[in-house]
Amino acid sequence: MKETAVMRRLASLIRFILPIVLLWGANGGAPSVSGQEKSEPPAFAGYAEKDLEWAQAITNRPTFQVTRNLRFQADQEVFRFLHNHPDFAAAVSRGIGHEKIFVTRKEDDLFDIRHGHAKGTFWPVDRNPDRAAYLAVGIYDNPALSWIGIVVRARAYVIETFKWKPAKGSPPGETAVSIRAYLRVENAFLGWIFKLIAPFVRTAFKGSVTGAYRIAPELSQMAFEDGNGFLKKIEAIQGLDPERSRRF
Repeated sequence: MKETAVMRRLASLIRFILPIVLLWGANGGAPSVSGQEKSEPPAFAGYAEKDLEWAQAITNRPTFQVTRNLRFQADQEVFRFLHNHPDFAAAVSRGIGHEKIFVTRKEDDLFDIRHGHAKGTFWPVDRNPDRAAYLAVGIYDNPALSWIGIVVRARAYVIETFKWKPAKGSPPGETAVSIRAYLRVENAFLGWIFKLIAPFVRTAFKGSVTGAYRIAPELSQMAFEDGNGFLKKIEAIQGLDPERSRRF
C-alpha cells in the first residue's frame, strides 16, 4: 500500500512539473495523437555557447524523452501569433476559462511560468518558420514533498517541427506539429527513482507532454472554427494587452 502511494505521488509530480518545463503548443483538441519513446539526438546549429551546453547535457542524459506527432486545424498566422506570444496566449486561455496557467514576459525572449505548485523559466533557442526549440528550468514545490525536504528541480529541451501544407485529403487548415521533448531531473536520487519505475510513470509523462502543448493550438482551432465568436470572448477579457489584442 505504501509503495503504491509513493508511485502515485511520483506520477502526480511528473504531471505537475512538465507544464513548466515543456512549453508550448500542441494537442489543440486534436483529432489524432501518436508517439514513440526514443529518437536520435537533435543537431544543434547557431546556439549560444551556454544554450548549447545545456541542450547537449539534457539530450545526452535525459531522465525521460518522448516524440509526439499532432494535428489540428488552424489559420497559420493566428497560430503563429499565439505561439510567439505565450504570455498573451496564456492570458486569453485563462480569460475564456480554458486553462489556468500564468506566463510572464521577463525580457524579450525570457518567460516565467507558473502552474499550481510548479514554476520555472523558459526561453527560445531556435525559431524559424518550420522549427522552434526551447530550453527551460523549473521546480516543483508541493508542500506534501517539501516538508520532507524534497523540491524537484529539472531542465528540459523541446523541439517543435511544423508542417503547414496538409496532405491530400486532409481537412482545411490542418497543421502538423512534431514534438521531441527531453526532460532531465537534476535531483540525482529522484532521477534514479524515476528510471526505476519508468514503466509506471512513462504514461504520465506522455500525457503531460500533450497537455503542456495544448494552449496555442486549441485556441487557434477555436478561432478557426468560430472566428467571430472567439473574438467576442477575447473582447470580454479584462486586462489584456490592448496593443496585442488589436493586432490579434
